Amino acid sequence: MCTLTFIPLKDEIIFTSNRDEHVSRAQTRFPVVEEHNGSKVYFPQDPKAGGTWLASSDSQRISVLLNGAFEAHKYRPPYRKSRGIVLLETFDYSSLADFITVYTFDDLEPFTIVSYDINRADEIEELRWDGTTTHFRKLSSEEAHIWSSSQLYKKEIRDMREAWFSEFLAKHPNAKKMIHFHEFGGNTDKINKLKIDRGNGLQTISISQLIFLKEKTNFNYRNLVSGKTNDIIINKK
Repeated sequence: MCTLTFIPLKDEIIFTSNRDEHVSRAQTRFPVVEEHNGSKVYFPQDPKAGGTWLASSDSQRISVLLNGAFEAHKYRPPYRKSRGIVLLETFDYSSLADFITVYTFDDLEPFTIVSYDINRADEIEELRWDGTTTHFRKLSSEEAHIWSSSQLYKKEIRDMREAWFSEFLAKHPNAKKMIHFHEFGGNTDKINKLKIDRGNGLQTISISQLIFLKEKTNFNYRNLVSGKTNDIIINKK
């Protein structure tokens, strides 16, 4: 929910995600499977609202949620629904662009959703809802990218994390190295490095990785609080 990286390699596409949350929300169920628009969608389920921050379908489409849009926002509940439910609802549409044209965003807490569909492998879709307006853009899938939650990380910290990521890319990363980067990357600052611990219960509680291959997707979920790791294979529809 709070740090996401994307790297395209010759024979695989790799997404890796850190979820930064209060430890009370670490009792996640995985995998949970739901039917959306004719596809099976696999995800770790948040215990609080039943939604998720990361989901992938058997048609090899992924959507990832980050907290906030561009800058930190004030928390003003009640909100109409959980953003984790909104993420799952994106799979009811053929693309994030189609979702935006018909969905009602009023009374939702600001968020960013990043979506990638291997069937449209030339682009990544990004939606930001700032509480008033939607902002949509497409990014090249031929380049590596990193996203950090605007709610948890100020712009100068997000820029610093981008610099860490750029330096790391020079080391020719693979899936294993990406996991290492998400766990140990950055400096010694526990507040803002890739795996955080802010001393008030807010910390990185899981690391997830999805590897898109030609006919399948490998989905790895590691709960850092319980120490449990679960790997599943999603065969291509």
